[in-house]
Amino acid sequence: MHKKNFQCRYCGSQELKKYLSLGDQPPSNSFISKEDIDSEVFYPLEVYFCEKCFLSQLLDVVPAEDIFDDYLYHSSTSKQLLELYEDLVAKASKRFNVQPGDVVVDVGCNDGVLLKAYPDNLEIIGVEPSNVAELASKAGFKIYKDFFGERTAAKINKDFGKAKIITATNVFVHVDDMNNFIKGFHDLIADDGVIIIEVSYLIDVIDRLLFDTVYHEHLCYLSLTPLSYFLNENGLEAFDVERSEIGASGPSIRVFIQKKDGGYKIEKSIKEMLEMERNWGIGDFNTYQDYSKRVEDLKDSVVSLINKKIEEGSTVGAYGAPAKGNTLLNYFNLDSKSIASVAENNVEKIGLLTPGTHIPIVSDEEFLASMPDFALLLTWNYLDHFLKNSEYIEEGGKFIVPLPELLIKP
Repeated sequence: MHKKNFQCRYCGSQELKKYLSLGDQPPSNSFISKEDIDSEVFYPLEVYFCEKCFLSQLLDVVPAEDIFDDYLYHSSTSKQLLELYEDLVAKASKRFNVQPGDVVVDVGCNDGVLLKAYPDNLEIIGVEPSNVAELASKAGFKIYKDFFGERTAAKINKDFGKAKIITATNVFVHVDDMNNFIKGFHDLIADDGVIIIEVSYLIDVIDRLLFDTVYHEHLCYLSLTPLSYFLNENGLEAFDVERSEIGASGPSIRVFIQKKDGGYKIEKSIKEMLEMERNWGIGDFNTYQDYSKRVEDLKDSVVSLINKKIEEGSTVGAYGAPAKGNTLLNYFNLDSKSIASVAENNVEKIGLLTPGTHIPIVSDEEFLASMPDFALLLTWNYLDHFLKNSEYIEEGGKFIVPLPELLIKP
């Protein structure tokens, strides 16, 4: 059974207003076989605004076990993510003076993609609740197969001591019980330690219409304003922040956090971002209502273009099978009648169907054999990479790029 919250996950306020409804959808990473179609479960996918702390969030919570027990997202299949996290680890290790024997923890470590970047003279620990934890264990890392919170933090503390660095990339927004989660960070981090979180950035989600990053795993859509409030309420503080064009779900922010009044000076980036968010309209509900209207308009444009191509006799496939692609396909009502197949290189997904829309997922080779005239690029954030490296493009295919603006490439 899913549950519905009636108060803000960060501040407890009940002053919540809905601004985006993407209909009832299945969990985005729940790729299914034909036999599972009849038992598929759909949940409301709606985003609410907290009028007190300005957090954007889902109130409908899908049971975590339904999402993570049989999880098919493997971070290491993305070369760009491997490079991103190698860079994060190298810079953080130097900046925060990581020494041999220090404890480093990655919360939501997936298959160990970030842990692989650390030198093996450290105590390297991962926390991962899903079945993918086995891959990280096989890679030789110490893995706690559990959800992170006070209990898991206490176990790590007992076994290894306090952590010098805790990372949480693309996971900080996956958690419903944030009080237990943040207490785990506070208890586990050393007094001179640093917590580094990376999340997709609400300002980009709205300015660039990135509604496809809304799915049931992502319970919150973060900006620095509500995050700063929440950290301060829990004995922590953000001392630096960076924006990046690349993240696991698109453009992101990386926030550096310490215990309140810790040893690192609060950089001007914090004040500048808080000021920018205030001027942008972080507390103005009209900002969010306008976004919702623009999302509806985009749906009309993309669906009209695809229908026009099909009417002209063209064939249309899709390229990449990320979780966010399923939000887009379901909201746009694009199913196997419109989209012939989806090309994907994650072998765990090949042979399955997209959740809700039931489009067959095929290997790149099989996709090339059928050679659709157009491919809806669901992994639009890697457009430049695919334009240079995709055999589909080399063979004369064209991408329909839905976001951040509708384009046909090349």
